[in-house]
Formats: sequence, C-alpha cells, structure tokens
Amino acid sequence: MRYWCISTSVINWVICKNHSIWGMDARYFVTLNKFLKAGDRAVAYTHGGRFVAVVEFINEYFYSEEDIGWTKGEKKFLFPYRIGFKILQESKNPPQISFSTQETGNKAQWSRSNNLIDDIVFIADKGRTWNQYVQVSIINITEEDFNTISKAIIES
Repeated sequence: MRYWCISTSVINWVICKNHSIWGMDARYFVTLNKFLKAGDRAVAYTHGGRFVAVVEFINEYFYSEEDIGWTKGEKKFLFPYRIGFKILQESKNPPQISFSTQETGNKAQWSRSNNLIDDIVFIADKGRTWNQYVQVSIINITEEDFNTISKAIIES
C-alpha cells in the first residue's frame, strides 16, 4: 500500500465526492499506471490550506472523456485519467495549515505555533512558499505523514 496527498480546488473536491472519482491529466499517467493502485490511501487537500478527507482508492484506473464539471482555473477540464475512491473519514471542521516560519535577517523565526504544517515531513518549506508542495494533483507521502494528517482530520 502506498500513501498519497491529493490536491484540488474546493469546487472540484465537491465534484470528486459526488462522483467518488479522482481525476488527473496526462502528466500523471505514468504515476497512475505504475504506482497508484486500488487499496492505496490518500489525504485530500483543498486549495486554501485545508485537509478535508481520508480516502481509499478502489478499482483500477480508467480513461473517460465524460465531462462531470471539473475546472482548471476558470475553464472546463476533463481530467480524463480517473480512479474511484471511497471516503474513509471526512472532516466537519477541516484542519488548516499555513506557513509557520519567517526569516528575520538570516535566521528563522516561528511565526505561528500549534500549526499542523510543523508535524508534516513532506512539506519541507514551512515559510510563505510552503504551498508549492500541494500544488500538484497527487504526491506520494510517507505513512508517517499520512497518519499525522489522518489523525488531525479525524479529531477535527
């Protein structure tokens, strides 16, 4: 089993939930084909800094050009490489992350305490550009990060 962080807009997440399908574009084909399998689990992140759900992928991936309403920016987008999922846990009050350090001179300084980002390994940059790690559609994460984020989702 592998662990993933999937990332999308709030609007696209609602569409994903309604159809129980995660979609990606052609850039992710190799990852989908070689590495992502039924039984893998993911934490779902929505733009704006919120982890909203824990999911398990089901079945194998498939290709579909059916328009179900997804967008990329403000334009319709198919995300035709798809895989089904089931929600294992959904947060009622999603834990939010944001930057926790800033630079003063050449020294780091904590700017926010009790921030989930400080417990996540795969987001190495804890400064203002931290979100570069979750701008991709899917990224492999460690079991440790999966468990940390899952726990925050369950407890929220």
